[in-house]
Amino acid sequence: MNTVLELIHKSFFLNKSKVAVRIYDNSLSYGELHHMSNRIASFLLEKGIQKGDRIAVLMNKSIYLYAAIIGIMRSGGVYVPLETRSPSLRLAKMLGDISPFCVFIDHSTSTNYQKIQQFLQQKIKTVFLDDTESQEYEKINFEEISVRALLDSPSISPEDLAYILFTSGSTGTPKGVMITHGSLYCYVNWSLSYFHFGPGEVISGIQIASADGSVADVFLTFCSGSTLGVYPEEVIFPKDILRLTYNYGVTKLHLISTALNTLVKSGLIQPGLLKNLKDVYLCGEMLPVNTLIELINMFPHTKFHNCYGPTETTIWISVHTFHKKPNPEERILPVGFPLPGHRFVLDNTDFSEGKNKGELIIFGPQVGAGYWNDPEKTDRAFGVNEKGERFYRTGDITSFDPERGYFIHGRMDSQIKIRGYRIELGEIEHAVYELPFINENVVIPIYRDGEVEGLKLVYSAERDYKKEILSNLRKRLPKYMIPKYFFRLEKLPKNKSNKIDRKLITEKYRDFV
Repeated sequence: MNTVLELIHKSFFLNKSKVAVRIYDNSLSYGELHHMSNRIASFLLEKGIQKGDRIAVLMNKSIYLYAAIIGIMRSGGVYVPLETRSPSLRLAKMLGDISPFCVFIDHSTSTNYQKIQQFLQQKIKTVFLDDTESQEYEKINFEEISVRALLDSPSISPEDLAYILFTSGSTGTPKGVMITHGSLYCYVNWSLSYFHFGPGEVISGIQIASADGSVADVFLTFCSGSTLGVYPEEVIFPKDILRLTYNYGVTKLHLISTALNTLVKSGLIQPGLLKNLKDVYLCGEMLPVNTLIELINMFPHTKFHNCYGPTETTIWISVHTFHKKPNPEERILPVGFPLPGHRFVLDNTDFSEGKNKGELIIFGPQVGAGYWNDPEKTDRAFGVNEKGERFYRTGDITSFDPERGYFIHGRMDSQIKIRGYRIELGEIEHAVYELPFINENVVIPIYRDGEVEGLKLVYSAERDYKKEILSNLRKRLPKYMIPKYFFRLEKLPKNKSNKIDRKLITEKYRDFV
């Protein structure tokens, strides 16, 4: 087997009566999911889809969304999820960029889609995929459509594109990351074995469809016969996340580290509350060491995995499983060693501090195919060496420890110089996270006359802790790394992926001293 479609076909056959998806009190069996996804694939084939055609999906979480993902790939199409809350003009640019064969929408996105259409250069075939009526758009009749078209479905090879995910670009233009079926299969096949996914497991479906974490949740669930417990878009508060986690009986919890940190800080998580929890997957951003220690104390029988991987390398590319509590004196958590068949190389060309730290370059089959319709950015970030290995330059400042693997210290583009000293802003943020009264923080440079005049700490906490922060940081950091300005918020703003919006914070607070 070389594609996830073969794994899914086997899983559907073995688990027909088992629950594939739960959304609140509603559920969908694997047999029903198979029925729906096959008819979506047949619909696309009857309409003339060709292998490699892009299908844009502008839908919120529903049984139709998950059937669409499988149906699109079954037809030979490329799944392209779009963030439903993005501005209309931004979404129109993405649609114009990928020139989709068609776009799937639902009742929750139809109003916004009408606004998007005003910015489109050409008309796009639109399909309404929902159980509500639509007079304006074509719908799929799941009871009447035949599956005979599947007899002519194309064979899928590892080199074919599986999906495209748009990520923010440094220039403000979203980049469409291309991932092949071979890369996705490599990730899924290893994860199923290492993390023991299978029937009876319940995976949390928290992340939005346009995030690569959602891709992990969907395919690890459907390829293993597990159940996906879906957290609809309106579920954003800690108490609501906890309630669904408890009600679904989640055994494998996958969420962004900052969201988990917020849950812990809320005080709502109590020992013994989530008795079914076997595994917790930390991803996206750093989790404070003290928070992880607190979690391990509350859930001593749960395994905690620190997962690392850019979207460009197919979700997770390395994992560190904690078999014991980390040292509370440590500032950052290890991300472990690369997955089998991959290797990490540190390019320390621009790092005069020492050869143990450099930009991380990832080699191996999970490296993506580049950025859609952007050869210039692709050439800057991706490449192939003389051995034929694909590689990706991450821009992540990384160090290596022979016993525990790799550590991510921050971004290359978050490096600054102040009074001749090179500073990694992530290092300061790690130090601030050690303080138990800090919920979240971002350090930004303050410029005057083109020079970095000082650093500002923007943080969230219950009250003003400036004196305590200064007292603690003076014990941990050199003087030139101590923030000069402080600004407290009740909570830091988040972007569409529910990560701290560093760009917005920098733009909003860089001039306010």
